[in-house]
Amino acid sequence: MPGEALKRIKSAQTIVVIGPTSSGKSTFIYALVNHRIIGFIVVGIGDKSQTTIIPCNFLFDERIEKDEYFSMRIRTKEFSAKAIHLEILEMLAKEFTTNGMCAEDTLDSMDEVVFQKVLEPEDASYHLGKIADKLSLEVFKNVVSDALNEIEEVSPSFNERVKAKKKEFEKQKVVMSTIRRMVFEDMWNELEPKLLDDYYDWLNSIGKEIMNMLNQLFGNGNGLGEINEYSVEQDDDLPYGGLILQNLFDPYQPYSLVVEDIVLACRPRTELIEKADEDIPLRFCLRDTMGLNQVDMDENSIKDALDIALNCSPDSILLLMNLEERDDVIAECCDVIGEKIGKAKKLDVPVNVIFTKADRIIGNIINKAEKTTVELTQDDYNRHIERAINSMESSIDCYLQKLPQNSATWLSIRYLEERIDPIQIALKELKSNKLVKFKPEGLYQKIDEIIRDTQIRILPKGMKAPLFVTAIDAEKPAVSLKIDGTLISDVFNQMQFTLTEDKAVVNGYTITTNHTINGRSVVTYYNKLQRGQGHTTRAYVYGNFSINMKAMLNKVLCNSIPDFATLYESEVVGTLVDNLEESEIDRMIEAFDANREITEFAFADINPAIFAGLSPKVKKSQKLHWIFKHYFNSSEKYYMVMDKVAFNLSYGNKRIQNTIDKIYTKPISYDATIREMQDTFKKIFATQAFTDIIAEEIGVAMTELINKMFIII
Repeated sequence: MPGEALKRIKSAQTIVVIGPTSSGKSTFIYALVNHRIIGFIVVGIGDKSQTTIIPCNFLFDERIEKDEYFSMRIRTKEFSAKAIHLEILEMLAKEFTTNGMCAEDTLDSMDEVVFQKVLEPEDASYHLGKIADKLSLEVFKNVVSDALNEIEEVSPSFNERVKAKKKEFEKQKVVMSTIRRMVFEDMWNELEPKLLDDYYDWLNSIGKEIMNMLNQLFGNGNGLGEINEYSVEQDDDLPYGGLILQNLFDPYQPYSLVVEDIVLACRPRTELIEKADEDIPLRFCLRDTMGLNQVDMDENSIKDALDIALNCSPDSILLLMNLEERDDVIAECCDVIGEKIGKAKKLDVPVNVIFTKADRIIGNIINKAEKTTVELTQDDYNRHIERAINSMESSIDCYLQKLPQNSATWLSIRYLEERIDPIQIALKELKSNKLVKFKPEGLYQKIDEIIRDTQIRILPKGMKAPLFVTAIDAEKPAVSLKIDGTLISDVFNQMQFTLTEDKAVVNGYTITTNHTINGRSVVTYYNKLQRGQGHTTRAYVYGNFSINMKAMLNKVLCNSIPDFATLYESEVVGTLVDNLEESEIDRMIEAFDANREITEFAFADINPAIFAGLSPKVKKSQKLHWIFKHYFNSSEKYYMVMDKVAFNLSYGNKRIQNTIDKIYTKPISYDATIREMQDTFKKIFATQAFTDIIAEEIGVAMTELINKMFIII
């Protein structure tokens, strides 16, 4: 059943897909998700098709019996009104100054057009348009009227404060709209809290409304956060889930404000299954991440997208690039990709690039070629197809000079039946091996190559396929690694000292400027923190900061624990096999060390008297411990593990995440929010609980990696 597949998701290899706008990412997903499910999760047609802005993991597993079956788990998060509040403040500041700082005129000027810009912001960071009927403009005016009246009447007045602020920046060329917005926000933050009670109640009612919608969608007693099984076929053995898919994957629904991520398990397309190794069930996780949607085709956007992808702790990255973009744009993007592949190589994460829209490029080239009629004919394709492909490949070769060899290819990603596709007809006539690049088989072949390569990178040297393992509890890891932090407490204590007493480090992640931090910078920083990114501001009139929590923690981690040998030599790594029968341990040892080259040293220097008293299972677990010690000490996975640990220490760990989120959702100013958030990090780092989290996260990261060597049955 699909729920069983989802329970084992952590052992599936993960591919993060990046698709700049119009690169064909939606078509790519369409080609992987089976035909019964796909119609419920893609909105729009062709270049306008979109998927949800909620981060989503698609777990494909051919062992799911039916195409119409799927399982789903959604993780909810605490509603934060910060992004909405930011849009409201900017709108109110603009309307207030436009209407002569008169509260009454400001309220009168606010109409549905103005209000719609709050509900649907330009950056599409959230969507409230579909619940506009639940958010009355008149109610909104009522809850902000007292605040606006107070700002109009308070002394010193708005105009006096603007004059003072302008004088403060007289040596800088600051536009008046910026100064007025700063003053308005300052005055808003100075208001008595009781004046804003109704306003914040109204803001929070938005979150309650969205949660009510979500509960109604799933039904009472829905088990949000749990794994649920559905069918897209009505009157099936499983509950009908088509409506749930349609709503959650509608990019214009408001659920991104309360849903942290979605995990969907379904059967892949039959064509992809047929390409896979018939002896190994096809299973992999495709991650479509918030922040990778609506990516522009420019070097900065591609850089950010690759950073986000690398911060997802992927096993592989797939980047789609649109060949219809200008040559200089593609070349610049390839420069960035080449630089980022250096970081990916350090993490042992392959980056694969597929240049898309090849069919359109070839069509354009042929259309410009010499032809006997105005119309483009099949004969034109037959005569010019080879030259057109050679011309396109020549351009691609220039791009590939900026990328590592064998990391890129080109495909159509838009598929027509052969009988109606002039390109395929022409290539078939020539018996060209390029024909497959215009068929779905070409894509499935590439995906299969990526999956195989990714799997082999995870496996110990010499192994070609994952090992089938029968676990006592299939929902738990087959093998677990635990870190005993008490045995390296001196290392952890030194890390704590660095994070809390080293002034250079502490000043690097706390807010030291006396100037007010811009609200939009705070929202951006928080969003990036959730994705493992840093943020640097270059504000002209606001305070500046440059903070990358994950990078800072990664540096401290790697300085303190420079390699896996440090952990193993300190004897802090424990290998637990409680979830395996002895026979399964035997099979693992045989698979990983058939020649006994590794395990022959497993009992070196052990007291014979102690050895004689050990049970057979304990002796075998020691051999397995030695095998994994050898794997980690000889593999290139150190930076991948530490990178994941660093992210979890900066935000991913649930305890740290909950603490930071509670501060972010407080009804306090943006400036106060970021200062308290960063000061709280320092407090967290000083606790004993933090050292426990370090040990826990290292163990979890190592455990997840070795369990990707197995297919649990």
